Amino acid sequence: MHAVKSFILLACMTCSGCGALDESSDSSSDDAAPVGATLKGLWIGETEEQGATATIETQVLFYQDRIFILRDDEALIGTYVVEPSGGASMDTEIYTYNTPDTDNEFYVGSRSANRIELDALFATDRDLFMNFDGASRSGSITLLLDTGRVSNLDLSRVRGQWGTQDSVLYINDEGGFIGSALGCQWKGQLNPMNADFLALKIERKLCDAFNQPIDSPVDGFAFIDGESNLHFIAEQPNEVLWMQFQAETATTTDTTDTTEEATP
Repeated sequence: MHAVKSFILLACMTCSGCGALDESSDSSSDDAAPVGATLKGLWIGETEEQGATATIETQVLFYQDRIFILRDDEALIGTYVVEPSGGASMDTEIYTYNTPDTDNEFYVGSRSANRIELDALFATDRDLFMNFDGASRSGSITLLLDTGRVSNLDLSRVRGQWGTQDSVLYINDEGGFIGSALGCQWKGQLNPMNADFLALKIERKLCDAFNQPIDSPVDGFAFIDGESNLHFIAEQPNEVLWMQFQAETATTTDTTDTTEEATP
């Protein structure tokens, strides 16, 4: 996971147009939230949960009309409604990690029957605070916008070699990729989507979980965060996959415009 202290330094960068709300949404009145409003951005921070002895590093990603709350012990995935108060209400399902690979930061979550509701307030364009309650749990999440996240994302930004402690990932000029870690193998394709995300198709085999039949890749998306880590997120029925890679020879610095400002 990201080191929160190093992220706070990145969050102090000047950011133009990096608010959480999709400015393209139409507003029905001055007092109402924009019709069909969507949220955007990658947010980094910590969760304080009632009864826990330590805070939990947390990443919150808004992707289209969904929210992904990513931790190293579980993921919360759900939907949200933007409110006129400058906040949002969220309804999420808990995806439990059975065998989290924290050394390589590879996680597979299994959907559970438990839900958590959250109330969020955007205190500023870069500060997000959440309270949550559900499944006999409660707490709060304090987050800062990842202003260093790579925008203007295209295939030239990801080509090359990536890796983790035990894995290697190769991506070619056309977006084709292949990789492995401790016997787990994967391959697939990245394609342009928009300025913030690449479309992902991934097929895994011989892994502890989240495997697919031959020639049956599943869909997802990829992005690069403010610390130049490449993230893969994909879903199949009742499971979610989250993989993170560090650049080795990948060309993540082809351009200097890395300000988060485009809409998912």
